[in-house]
Amino acid sequence: MKRNRYVINLGQGAIWTVCLCFAFNARADGIYGNGVGARSMAMGGADVAYAADPLGAMAVNPGALGFLTAPEFNLGAIGGFADGTFNKPGISNGSTMAGGALPEGAFAMPVGKSPVVVGISFVPESSQLVNWHYNDPPGGLGGATSYGYQQDQSEILALRSAFGVAVKFTPEFSFGASVGAVYNENKLTTPYIFQNLSPGGPGQPANSALDGAKTLLSLHTSGYGWNGMAGMVWRPLPDLQFGLSYESETQINSTGTASGDPSLQLGLPMGTVPFHYDAAVKTVLPQQVKAGVSWQFHPQWRLALQLDWIDYKDAFQTLPLSFSNGNNPTTNHALGSSFNEAVPLNWQSEFVYRAGIEFNVTDNLVLRTGYAYGGSPVPNSTLTPMNAAILENTFTAGIGYHWDRYSVDFAYQYDLPATQNIGTSGLLSGEYSNSSVKVSAQTFALTTTMRF
Repeated sequence: MKRNRYVINLGQGAIWTVCLCFAFNARADGIYGNGVGARSMAMGGADVAYAADPLGAMAVNPGALGFLTAPEFNLGAIGGFADGTFNKPGISNGSTMAGGALPEGAFAMPVGKSPVVVGISFVPESSQLVNWHYNDPPGGLGGATSYGYQQDQSEILALRSAFGVAVKFTPEFSFGASVGAVYNENKLTTPYIFQNLSPGGPGQPANSALDGAKTLLSLHTSGYGWNGMAGMVWRPLPDLQFGLSYESETQINSTGTASGDPSLQLGLPMGTVPFHYDAAVKTVLPQQVKAGVSWQFHPQWRLALQLDWIDYKDAFQTLPLSFSNGNNPTTNHALGSSFNEAVPLNWQSEFVYRAGIEFNVTDNLVLRTGYAYGGSPVPNSTLTPMNAAILENTFTAGIGYHWDRYSVDFAYQYDLPATQNIGTSGLLSGEYSNSSVKVSAQTFALTTTMRF
């Protein structure tokens, strides 16, 4: 799904999908979701030019706040599930089924009789739960180490709490901006292959000779980062609106712990040399630009078109990891009590194309549908089941009903099954060479609104 939206790659055995996106969130735009709030999601996420409620405005285009004329409160939830299959002929096959749900909400109000509108929000920008079951392909140093049948798990969450302000300079033009605190939590349990080891400090041994070594790894980190968003809405005609927004890059330094057991790689019985380190992960979420148009071409019909650009290329080149204060003398001798790791990602920036239709059946009942397309940003060379944010085609539908001061909106999104084949993997040990990953996802959202 995409909004709870995500990715984090940790080496060969589990490139930690740092799509801070649900596994059920990995949609047409990589780690992000197709819209925020049921109204936007039902129209394929094409909301930058017509974010008509606080949740859409605070999540996509704070400039839209300026057109709100009364206090308004949104509260809802997004959830869903994804399933997939992994196949390496003659060696391993497996499947996944994962899901979950998270709340989201926003409130906005005009400041007296001024042209200023303020808003606050809580939005799961990206979240992911990956829960694969498959036989660990042989790999590591020597190419023969396998930890057998494993439950490979990855959980990644990015929550943005934001404050925004918009000013309606003229009846046709509004500009707004917001600042957000982004909370990030990462969990990973999987066989992991070191990709690019380097000394962690003065006096630490050089350990690049161990690049390609495999260990069982369990990692858990959390931290905060900050970002900003700015946007504008221009309404040259009562039934025609244009929107443009920009969201800055987010840098998050998360800290926690990492433990594992490389015994099989060393030719020893499991449990012989367990280790524990303090861990730090530097995650960068990409900058984004969104532009769109919303046209009410008939009293009952509205069309929305949108183009998004997501700068994965600059954000997802590598994933820097740091380990310190190792507690096992054996692994400290080989790796150092502190060391660094850089996981190759090499994602490509992408454009996402969106379209949505809204039909007012009656004064109280609204039907919506939409579509979004974005090519997979993940190259075959670094693809694994754990970072398969490869979904490209998303179809959406929804319904809304309002009465008096209240509204209820529901959205459904279906990400068509997508398959990506890996020829020669660029990750060390080549465990995922000559394999394939297939995934699909379904997402649901319910949003309630109260106007004061």
